[in-house]
Amino acid sequence: MLRQEQTGYLQELRPHIKASLFLLVMGTVVGILSAAHFFTVDSGFSDSLRSFTQIFTGLPKPLLATAIFLNNATKTLLVLLLGIIGGVLPICFLLLNGYALGFVLYSSVQSKGLVPSLLAIVPHGMFELPAVLLGASIGILLGARAMRRLFGKFETPLRNDVGRGLSFFWSIILPLLLFAAFIEAFVTSALVSK
Repeated sequence: MLRQEQTGYLQELRPHIKASLFLLVMGTVVGILSAAHFFTVDSGFSDSLRSFTQIFTGLPKPLLATAIFLNNATKTLLVLLLGIIGGVLPICFLLLNGYALGFVLYSSVQSKGLVPSLLAIVPHGMFELPAVLLGASIGILLGARAMRRLFGKFETPLRNDVGRGLSFFWSIILPLLLFAAFIEAFVTSALVSK
């Protein structure tokens, strides 16, 4: 159950979560349209995605879960912390991940059908996506507050905001990413291999 301070922090994050969701959806739409209409332009992107997934291919399930968790946790933490630089990295991260999601989803639906494609994304995505959105939202919040501090319009020290964001990361986001990684390694891989 969420503690009172975490619930209050979620309330502060609410507008940033909405913005993060909008950016992710926008990236996803562009990814779908790109895959549908400009597939040859994106063949390099498709190749880079394929080579990235080959890193994880053939790993034993516990090692696969660990690798997925470390990959997602590191990226989410970096996006959160580097959001201090005006929120630029979280915005780019959401747009690029949305693009990748849309591109892969469209390509997968075309080759495998809707149900197998959703089975490959939804089980772990129910936990991974909220975790990533929360991390990026914190990064955007930190970036907005850093910009306000530059103009003397925000009074609390930056380290307080970073500390609160990191506390939320360790207590809420990290467990979500851990759970998502184990679902992806054990459940999703079993569903996809059927």
